[in-house]
Amino acid sequence: MDTVNLALGFALLAGMVALLAAGIPIAYALLTAGLAGLLLTQPWIAAKFLIATFSYSASANLAYVVLPLFLFMGHMSFSAGIAHRAFDSARVWVGNLPGGLAIATVFACAGFAAVSGSSLATSATVAQVAVPRMLKEGYSHSVAAGCVAAAGTLGVLIPPSGLLIVYAIATETSVPDLFLAGIVPGVLTAILYAIMIFAWVKFVPGAGPEIPATRSTFKEKAEALLQSWEIILLFLIVMGTIYLGIGTATEAAAFGAAGALIIVLFRGRDRWRIIWRGLVETGVTTSSVFLLIIGAGLFGLALTTTQVPQQLTLWLTQFDLPKWQLTILLLLPYLFLGLFVDGITMILLTMPIIFPVVTDAGISPILFGILVTKCAEIGAITPPVGLNIFVVKNTVPEINVLQAFRGALPFVLMELFIIGLLIAFNDIALVLI
Repeated sequence: MDTVNLALGFALLAGMVALLAAGIPIAYALLTAGLAGLLLTQPWIAAKFLIATFSYSASANLAYVVLPLFLFMGHMSFSAGIAHRAFDSARVWVGNLPGGLAIATVFACAGFAAVSGSSLATSATVAQVAVPRMLKEGYSHSVAAGCVAAAGTLGVLIPPSGLLIVYAIATETSVPDLFLAGIVPGVLTAILYAIMIFAWVKFVPGAGPEIPATRSTFKEKAEALLQSWEIILLFLIVMGTIYLGIGTATEAAAFGAAGALIIVLFRGRDRWRIIWRGLVETGVTTSSVFLLIIGAGLFGLALTTTQVPQQLTLWLTQFDLPKWQLTILLLLPYLFLGLFVDGITMILLTMPIIFPVVTDAGISPILFGILVTKCAEIGAITPPVGLNIFVVKNTVPEINVLQAFRGALPFVLMELFIIGLLIAFNDIALVLI
């Protein structure tokens, strides 16, 4: 064992943490630590070659085109008002239940997640539709804000998920398999959220209003379901293209983006401005993500030369822990990191270190990707960062942040319960693969 290289590896980790603490953007902190590591561990000629070629080699992969295409599909879906119609449809179906409007919000988030791929976009879009309506009808701030922020996290689990795509890129895991694995846990999460809201409003005084006296007819429910035809169509286009063997995940993303674009052309007002803004926002987001990918790749390369990931793998595997115990141990850093950074950053920061342990221990990389995504969901609704909470607050200013975090707490507990279910019963995530 080369103790000098190991010491250097831990010094790189410490240096990167120090850069982050100093407020340096995450991508630049990763790039700086990675460059330093290569220069210190490699001969100058080798380091110069790696530095000169790595940015291209890390990003010049046709499979990565799937990310901007799905991002563009999400922007177009938002502009077409799909979330509004999903909420109206879900309200007709479950609005007569205790907590019906909040339950409708959960299913609207699940529906919009199937075309957006983003937790923040789902929360922001559904919040502006649902939260004012819930407050007006007598729901508490905690229920109104908590259910939107928590259900918005389904955007990173239900395919097409931007976070799962980044995980696939970071770990060279199959995108179609990850998408399939996200469906059942995503639907299960929405159902359990709905059951919890039902009990919360029914048994906690002041959580929600009285049950509406009127019930929707079957005809009204059928008509409401037809209003959400765009979600069904786009989801079938994307998933059908992949799983009927019509095309690859990249081609499915292209079909989905084209479908969303056509919907905007026929639905949206001021359509050309909407399309231009969608292109610009997609470009900005894609550039940010790719800078993170390059930085994380360079840092991972430097860290690998110091033998830190390899030695960590040997150290953890020598305890001969059962897979479920090792899985829990590997997830603990994600629960902690989720308090401070977003899911994409969390994955790109940790996978160079954690993923070798996952593969060596025989843990399913597909299952681990879903579990890490669930941890990212928890991070999005817990303080101090809690991005989804602040998105809801910015969308609906009258929401109190403390009450919103309080309202998200039951959903955090439910997420932990679901993670336990997935670890105990792997087939929940893997049954469709």
